[in-house]
Amino acid sequence: MSFRLSKESRSYYNNINKASTTNKFESDWDKYYLSAMAGIKARNRVPDDEEPPAEQQFVDYVIQNYDDQKYEIYGSLIVAEIEREGIPWGQKEEIRQLMLNLLDSSSNTRLSEEGIQVLNCYAEKGFRLVRSEITPQSQLDEFLELYYNFLNDL
Repeated sequence: MSFRLSKESRSYYNNINKASTTNKFESDWDKYYLSAMAGIKARNRVPDDEEPPAEQQFVDYVIQNYDDQKYEIYGSLIVAEIEREGIPWGQKEEIRQLMLNLLDSSSNTRLSEEGIQVLNCYAEKGFRLVRSEITPQSQLDEFLELYYNFLNDL
């Protein structure tokens, strides 16, 4: 299982990169991260059958620039799923089972196949939310300022 970005999300972020004269997204992981965090913050993801298809994968590991943050991302993912599914915080066994379903200590990402799929679904929904609220900007820093405000308003 791998991390996936839809063609639409790649196009959206690539348009920002093409227009920006100052800075650019350095990797697909940057685009994926921004999308995933928007979906997670909104506690909203696309259904599993709307996950971008396998041919839209970009990598099957967490790149070095994000390796130190992966557990923060995964922790946010777990909290989002607990809240999205309406699991009461006192239901320790149910939360434990959810974590076991999403995490896999033997995989190179430390996510299970289900965990990667769920994160991909949050990233896809997050991209759709971003695209609906922020038109592509001519400069990356302008986009990031709008993105920051957008997240604060969620």
